[in-house]
Formats: sequence, C-alpha cells, structure tokens
Amino acid sequence: MRSLLRPRLLLPLALVGALGCGKKDIDPPFTMAVDIPVAARVGNEAFACGKTYTNVGTTGTTYEPMDFRVYVHDVRLVTRDGEEVPVTLTEDGTWQHSGVVLLDFANKDGLCTQGTAGMNASIKGAAPEGTYTGLRFKLGVPEELNHGDPTTLGEPLGDMGLHWNWQSGFLFTRIEGRTQGLPQHVMHLGSTSCAPPPAGQTQGTAGCENNNRPEFRLDGFDVTKNKVVMDLGALFAGSNLDQNLSGPNTAVGCMSFPNDADCAPIFERLGLPYDGQAANPAAQAFIRAE
Repeated sequence: MRSLLRPRLLLPLALVGALGCGKKDIDPPFTMAVDIPVAARVGNEAFACGKTYTNVGTTGTTYEPMDFRVYVHDVRLVTRDGEEVPVTLTEDGTWQHSGVVLLDFANKDGLCTQGTAGMNASIKGAAPEGTYTGLRFKLGVPEELNHGDPTTLGEPLGDMGLHWNWQSGFLFTRIEGRTQGLPQHVMHLGSTSCAPPPAGQTQGTAGCENNNRPEFRLDGFDVTKNKVVMDLGALFAGSNLDQNLSGPNTAVGCMSFPNDADCAPIFERLGLPYDGQAANPAAQAFIRAE
C-alpha cells in the first residue's frame, strides 16, 4: 500500500485511516487556511487616521497621518527544516490579485483624504498543512507586473494614486503625514533609475538600476498565533521629519531617488542599499513579528 503521507504534511492518524488503502494520490492536496493579521503602529500606539503622534523621528516631532498603504508579494511560510513554502493568495478582487496584496491602513478620517474609506489589514491564502516556524515576504509589486498597464491589471493594482508612470511603475509604499515642521512629509518607495522602454515599445522599461524590493524574514513566526507589525515610529527613528534635508528643489521627504539625504536613514531601516550605503538586512526595523 502506497503511503498517503506527503513530505512535510502532518496529518492526524484518524484522517489517514479514513482515506483508506489503495488510493494512488491525493487531489487536491491537503491545505490549511492562512490568515495573517498585519497591525500598523507608530511606536507603541496603534496607527489611525485622525490621530496625532508625538516624539517621532530625531526631532521628536508630532506626526499626523495622511496615508499609509503598502504592497507586498512573494509570501512564503518556512518549515522547521528551513524549506520555504509559497502561500497561494486568495483572489478577492479588491485587496489581493496575481500574488499581490495591498495593505491599506488609511480610511478617510483626519487628513487621510486620499485613497478610499476601505481598509485591509491581513494577508489571506492557503498553504499545505504543516508546522511552520517562519514567514517571508517582499515589499512592492513584482517586476513582471510593475511596469504593466494599471488600468488592465485589476484591483488592487488599478489605483492610479499608487502608480508613478509606465517607466518607474508602482509606488510600493505610500506613507505620508504632517509634522510640526512640514505640511507634508512623504515616503514613497518604488523602483528608480529605470531605463526607457525597450526598442519598438512605447510602455514599460528596459530595466531599473534600483529595484527597491526589500525582503523581510520573520523567524520564529507561528502562523496560527503571531501577527506582522509595520511600525512607522521605527521606520522614521533616524529621520528628521521637520526639514527637507535635500533642499528646496527636491521632494519633501523620501521619493526613493538617489542622492536624497532624506532617504538614507529610511532605506537603512528597510535593509536596502542606498547611494553607496551597503544593504544591511540586520538593520531592518520597519517590520517585526509579535
């Protein structure tokens, strides 16, 4: 009798017996539902539009949210022996499509007048039944979708407020707020220094020098108990949010382009290389597990 147990699938003995002898395969494979909560915070406080946060950044400024939306993709669980198992994301027609999730923590309260009133604070899908001890995912939109036509890609990739242009593609994050010193501080992560479209094409790009898709590796993550935390207080801990450090003719805040002094401490906390600064995943501080 051929065993019905597949590698790394932990099935109760009663269920194995119920399947009977002589069955040659299991179709569809046994799966478990995956529903990972994602909490937005500013330091120790829950993030919410309409609130004012104190002691943010190097100047201890106040921060009033204006937007907080993040794309993630390539979501994987990690087994005890280190194998990465992809999560098949649920296609819901609103927040998840083509392996991409839009995490949206901003409604229409306070200064959050952009986007929609709807919010999404979870990653949903399915994975093979098993015991998992880690979580992996990347910020951003994958390269094969990043330079496509947002009007045809389907939600959540159809929001033009989260798209730069054909060449640069999507804003992987749109994080904005008002501080004591600036009426609007922005943190837009996305691919930069992108080449024009390939010969004979009018859209897309021939490649980007800076892809800017940080990967987060959360070890010791129990998918049945833990949650992901995205902390703006940690992301901005090394930043002066009251001044535009790159000068009056540059974006107020960080738009991911090279030679922007406002980006250096933020990219360090994302674990990304920037303007001669080497990538240091150990310095990542924006995302953690709880």
